[in-house]
Amino acid sequence: MYYPLFRQYYYIHTFSKNGYHPAAHSWFSLIKIVLSFIFIQTATPVYAQKTESHEILLNPINVTATRSERQIKDIPYSISQFNRSPQQHFQPGVTLDEFARNTPGVFFQNQANFSQDLRIAIRGFGARSAFGVRGIQMYVDGIPQTLPDGQTQLDSIDPSLIQNMEIVRGPTASLYGNASGGMIGMSTRNVPQERFVVSPRQVFGQYGLFKSELFAGGRYGQHDYTLFGSHLQQNGWRDHSNVHNYFTQAKLNFKLNDNSDLMVLFRKFYSPESKDPGGLTREQAHNNPNQASPRNKQFKAGEMVDQEQMGIRFRTRPAVHQELSVTLHMLHRDFQNRLPFFDGGQVQFDRLVGGAAIQYRHDHRLFNRPNRMIVGVDYGIQNDNRQRFNNHDGTRGALTLNQTERVQNVGPFLRSEWRVHDKLDVVLGGRWDWLYFEVNDTFLADGDQSGNKTFSQGSGTVGLVYHLNERHQIYANVASIFETPATTELINNPSGRGGFNPDLKPQTSLSQELGIRGTMSEFQYESVLFYIYSWDEILPFELPGSPGRAFFRNTGESSRLGVETRLATPEWKGLHGEISYTYSDFEFEEFSIDGVNMNGNTFPGIPEHRWEGLLRYAHPLGFFSQLHVQRVGTFFVDDANSVTNNAYTLGQLLFGWKTRFHWLESSVFAGINNLFDQHYNANTRINAAFGRYFEPGAPINVFGGIGLRITPF
Repeated sequence: MYYPLFRQYYYIHTFSKNGYHPAAHSWFSLIKIVLSFIFIQTATPVYAQKTESHEILLNPINVTATRSERQIKDIPYSISQFNRSPQQHFQPGVTLDEFARNTPGVFFQNQANFSQDLRIAIRGFGARSAFGVRGIQMYVDGIPQTLPDGQTQLDSIDPSLIQNMEIVRGPTASLYGNASGGMIGMSTRNVPQERFVVSPRQVFGQYGLFKSELFAGGRYGQHDYTLFGSHLQQNGWRDHSNVHNYFTQAKLNFKLNDNSDLMVLFRKFYSPESKDPGGLTREQAHNNPNQASPRNKQFKAGEMVDQEQMGIRFRTRPAVHQELSVTLHMLHRDFQNRLPFFDGGQVQFDRLVGGAAIQYRHDHRLFNRPNRMIVGVDYGIQNDNRQRFNNHDGTRGALTLNQTERVQNVGPFLRSEWRVHDKLDVVLGGRWDWLYFEVNDTFLADGDQSGNKTFSQGSGTVGLVYHLNERHQIYANVASIFETPATTELINNPSGRGGFNPDLKPQTSLSQELGIRGTMSEFQYESVLFYIYSWDEILPFELPGSPGRAFFRNTGESSRLGVETRLATPEWKGLHGEISYTYSDFEFEEFSIDGVNMNGNTFPGIPEHRWEGLLRYAHPLGFFSQLHVQRVGTFFVDDANSVTNNAYTLGQLLFGWKTRFHWLESSVFAGINNLFDQHYNANTRINAAFGRYFEPGAPINVFGGIGLRITPF
């Protein structure tokens, strides 16, 4: 069944719709002056600059999100790239969306509820997530953060450590396999050029925000290292929303010889406390928005996490035009969670994850034209020992579930990037994924629910880039997407029994995209039109007997038609501006629940219209200011389209100043969140029970910080 990109009725239909003292417990408390600031280069994608002949050329922007380093202009995908810049140093460093604001097609929610994690949706993929991230692949320093079953937890990624971020706003399943409706690749902060640098930073703000950071790095001969640690404590604006966590990372790079290098990475995350204030009804959110759900307080809803991760990457270049890389990684996660109900309301699991990836790249000539071939295979294994207990108002009760869940994933892939003509690039890629889910039930009081499921499917892509000239490209791609239910989605069985939900199936999608991008008179622009058709769309819902626990179901067929645009000005006397707009017409094509026909209903959780604007100014004397404004349109929060989340406008204002004296660089900054003091919901819970859809966001609030960068040698 084929659904063309430019269906005439869609054009008519689309545009007719309406649319206690924290410092005493900080392990940086000995630091008297804290808060670090490092100016490296301007933010966001690099802009055009003049050559000596005053001809305007687009700076080459290299990305690695396609598993090898390429310039954006040669890739037939919509890609946004962000580099660490002044505004990142002046941000609180609390959630990842601080790094990627003003990105069309990417919608962030849930910045304040750390027990549920930041919600990220790329063209609708990820919108179903009740916690963590779904449908989007995420990598940090080349190490996958997405588990073999397709879920990603963001709590162990500190935003202040990120050096650059690449967001592929579209399917990448032919490269990364399962759960690749989009891809976010990050790398942590660069090794300083100096022999040794130490950089402390302290952030503080309203509602008990207190974050301490310490970064250090240096070089020793052919080798280098970076060390980072942070401590975050925040009371939260809403009742019962405290969070307290620690994060550390060590990254070592060894240059073995002229053609080989080795990276060793270790991360540790510990969060002894992260409370969940829960969702509210519309009336509760209006009358007393900073209250917690009474049930969440009664059952002491929240979580504890203790996680370690290690990764090793070896790269070698056996010949000038060849590269071989081998990556090994493992993760251990101890997790405990209290949910706001009695029966099985406490969850505990011990997770062990391991994986390996082998990739070979060969640049050669095909029919006398340049071609890059990439071939490789990914393997991952995930083992969860899970128990559930009754929740007696926060006290652990009787055991109700005890099972071991295992997932294995194998995915070989092949990709060819061919310059068939001086102005035309052709990309072909394919991958086959095999996933095996197994559950071994050792709690036999309700019978043996042991079982297994096997999912396997191929994913492919065809892409074209036509270079109008050096500064302008038109690109197009067609790609398929394969997304299995995550383990926690499969085992949340609406029947109340253990084992897997027998009715939940994988989701498949076909995406078509057409875009144009480039630089005109030093203005950078991008405009993209996409159409995605999905079968067996996976969406969450809640049951009255288990409020706060998300169950999942397939919803038939759905379609997504969208437009993404962005315009960025050149920098002029320290001034720079950006504006972006996202249009999303996502709806169900075939969907019914209990005999109720919902064909034509709008996809919940995604606004039809969203605008973002950014204006910043950097003075040569070190003064900095930035204004960011986001307008989010109305959207539905249930499949039946009976309840809406109101539109809102958010603003953030930043001020900062930095100065340098010999070996010491210091900075100070302050900011205002929710500048217009909007009453809005920072998160919505899709299809929540008892109408508890809304998690209100904080009113206008301020934060600030200080920092140093010390180069003693």
